[in-house]
Amino acid sequence: MSTGPERWPRANAPAAEAKGVLRTVPEDFEVTETLAFEPSGTGEHLYLFVEKRAITTGEAHRRLAEDFGVPRADVSYAGMKDRHAVARQWFSVRGPRDEADTRGPGLRVLRQARHPRKLRRGQLRSNRFRIRVRAVSGDVEPHLRGVASHGVPNYFGPQRFGVDGGNVAAARQWARAGRPRVPRFTRGVYLSSLRSFLFNEVLGRRVADGSWDTALAGEALVEGAPSGPLWGRGIPTSRDAALELESATAGAFPDIVDALEHVGLRQERRSLRLVPTDVSWSLEGDVLTFECVLPKGAYATSVLREVGAFRDAPGGTVRPGRAAA
Repeated sequence: MSTGPERWPRANAPAAEAKGVLRTVPEDFEVTETLAFEPSGTGEHLYLFVEKRAITTGEAHRRLAEDFGVPRADVSYAGMKDRHAVARQWFSVRGPRDEADTRGPGLRVLRQARHPRKLRRGQLRSNRFRIRVRAVSGDVEPHLRGVASHGVPNYFGPQRFGVDGGNVAAARQWARAGRPRVPRFTRGVYLSSLRSFLFNEVLGRRVADGSWDTALAGEALVEGAPSGPLWGRGIPTSRDAALELESATAGAFPDIVDALEHVGLRQERRSLRLVPTDVSWSLEGDVLTFECVLPKGAYATSVLREVGAFRDAPGGTVRPGRAAA
């Protein structure tokens, strides 16, 4: 099953006429986390603000555990970040040591501070992106202005689904097999990919009928915007036309719905519209440099697909795993 960008429609269809190349080198895709709080300065957990280049968050996690001589369970992070990028993100390490040899390739510590509690998933305020697109063709500036003024459909990006949608395919096979025991991380990947797929299916239908940024009858608003379901057990908060559309969409995937309703997840909502902040860009020759700030859980790739049909350079393909927060 394809879960690539071509599966779900753009709100700005003419953007497909603009072309460009992403991730020619890791420095073409920079992302910097902002925590939802400031470390207090004291406590048993050492918070590390690290810069990783061309390595996965999982590899950085493993190396920090080895460098500090602690179990991997004592090292945590707030969000996954892309491999083919320069990512500045936070980790926490439980233990008394204040220094470790982290001078290996692709990983360096920029800042550290202590805090009483470990860092947990999702404890971010936002992510700042600086993205360079090369070999740009077509008029991208009207699309950029539209992104800045009106926002974009808040699709989950391809990072959530793995290479060629492999996470969704594997998750559906696992669900059909009766959800046998698998490692905790793998289970999390499966469930998040299934939830994200259903959300994108609903959002895709709303984009196709033009209602993604307009409230339907019975709409459940999130921060004043129309929303879609993050499927789970419980009664949806949408009603009437909104609920009818969501139920019809989910009804095409009974195996996914059954899995998500029987693993302990509860119904949640996610805004259908994503509005970037601090948007700026420059275009020098055929090279576009784009910057913005996105809330946690949002995807820069979902913003860029409304600007142009940009493809990853060879070697820059997104690897499977959970999405960037």
